[in-house]
Amino acid sequence: MGTCRCEVLNVLSGDVARDYLRTHLQHVRVDGMGRNVHGCPDGEIEWTEEREQSGYAENVLVLRRTG
Repeated sequence: MGTCRCEVLNVLSGDVARDYLRTHLQHVRVDGMGRNVHGCPDGEIEWTEEREQSGYAENVLVLRRTG
């Protein structure tokens, strides 16, 4: 499991987001908008998975801290 940085990060994108998701976060549920929500195993912080179509390169994974 990766090092927890959930307390200091707000947004991750691209390869960094994919690596953090793979090595640290755990899938919790799918929200009402169909987005995957992942949780930190070390606390109560949650991250919402988004696929950005604008502002980033097409279909880039973005994780936003939501709780």
